[in-house]
Amino acid sequence: MKLSISNIAWNNKELESYLKLLQKLDCNGVEISPSSIWAEPTEASDLDITHIKQLIKKYNLEIPSFHAILYNRPDLSIFKNKTTRNQTICYIKKIIKLANNLSAKNLIYGSPNSRHKGNRPYKEYYDIAIEVFKELAKECKIYDVCLCIEPVESSKNNFILNSKEGYNIVKDVDDTAFRLLLDTGDMFKSKEDFNTVFEKYKDVLKHVHLNDFHLKPPGTNGIDHSIIAKSLILSGYDNFVSIEMRRHDKNNIKIVTDAIQYVKEIYFTNI
Repeated sequence: MKLSISNIAWNNKELESYLKLLQKLDCNGVEISPSSIWAEPTEASDLDITHIKQLIKKYNLEIPSFHAILYNRPDLSIFKNKTTRNQTICYIKKIIKLANNLSAKNLIYGSPNSRHKGNRPYKEYYDIAIEVFKELAKECKIYDVCLCIEPVESSKNNFILNSKEGYNIVKDVDDTAFRLLLDTGDMFKSKEDFNTVFEKYKDVLKHVHLNDFHLKPPGTNGIDHSIIAKSLILSGYDNFVSIEMRRHDKNNIKIVTDAIQYVKEIYFTNI
């Protein structure tokens, strides 16, 4: 496995100092929330993109994925109506191209507000989602990117709530450019069986987010990550695990350092 951490863990003005820290701590990559760098990522200039790419390369890091891709666009939705759906597809296609420009291989689709369903029959929403994800997967193939659906637990979301539902929609989209992300905080909240879930869905699992619930640093809010790590390792998973945690106003460098060292100890020690 390889280790990365999302840039939402610090203020973007401090990006280079944290990249230096990641290199010092032997991380392999930095996961990017595009709107944490640019107010509107789709309007980033070629010069800006090149600067970020070279800065990350300077510290021997790679970008395994983009996430929070619609965080700055709460107006977008795949279910609201056809016009908004088309706008959402168009916007995500621009993010796919940006991901390719930065050599990011995965695009995480969490964004629960953008997939909030209403009161019509579930199958109507499911069929729309299949159509949308098929179109986006086709675009991903052009740019050598993989779109990953992120199951989000029921207090924050009402469409694709758990790993089983995530697995099922991946199978129904049936495209190698559409795969599954699992988030430990959401899995814990959904009472997933960490002992079996990674083995069960290993054929479609492309990326893993590590955190405790509410985006707390791994191991600080009640989750036993040793169980998760053992199951993940035994499943043969060898892609990125990425720490997804919120920035702290005080002692943030120490909190980030502690989180990385904890994950290295739990996930990167032979079990």
